[in-house]
Amino acid sequence: MRTPNECWMDLHRAAASLEEEGLTRQERMDNLVEEFIALPPLVRRELVREVRFLLAELTDVEPLIINAANAEEEHRPRPKRVG
Repeated sequence: MRTPNECWMDLHRAAASLEEEGLTRQERMDNLVEEFIALPPLVRRELVREVRFLLAELTDVEPLIINAANAEEEHRPRPKRVG
């Protein structure tokens, strides 16, 4: 059974994994493409479908989570400054 935050932790791990592919964005892209091309065609096709799915879902969820975070922070009591 998945834990409530498992999807977010998976996303965090994916971001960390992507960062480890190289020091620069170009190096990361070059490494990912090289590794991708080395995979069997069937695996590549499935990964392309998964990348498209993730891009669509993450694009849609981004404004929702930003708005939710902003709304939650607006309603949170602010600590009083002492001094």
